[in-house]
Amino acid sequence: MSKFSVSLEVDKPIQHCWDILMDESRMAEWAIGFQSIETIEGEPMTVGSKHRLVFEERGKELVFIETVKVIDPPREFTFDLDHEVMNSTVSMTIESVGAERTLLSSHTEGRPTKLLLKIIMPFMVPQMKRRQFQQLENLKAIMEAS
Repeated sequence: MSKFSVSLEVDKPIQHCWDILMDESRMAEWAIGFQSIETIEGEPMTVGSKHRLVFEERGKELVFIETVKVIDPPREFTFDLDHEVMNSTVSMTIESVGAERTLLSSHTEGRPTKLLLKIIMPFMVPQMKRRQFQQLENLKAIMEAS
């Protein structure tokens, strides 16, 4: 198991940041490789709902099943993300640090399911952390531009 967190500040109020984070129609603008999302169980974006997320990575399609664990507007969105080689829990938290400033954080706990991935996981974490930070920077740019 590997855990890591990344954070950055956004020059916009908390509700504005939350609204953009939760807008599925804007995911392709900030989530690297994002192709589509489809609700497969429950009401979209409610606790317990499941979604099929499709990403493209190096020309290959990656399919994840997301299960929403916590939605606490405008502070927290936590979900499990399951794939055949790794399961993760991701918690996106938002905290007001001033009237017009917000701290945006992503906390990830990865649990590899394959032996080889368990062995090399410690070497993958820095790359995963950089990718997550890049996604937060993409999200920040969208939040601050709108």
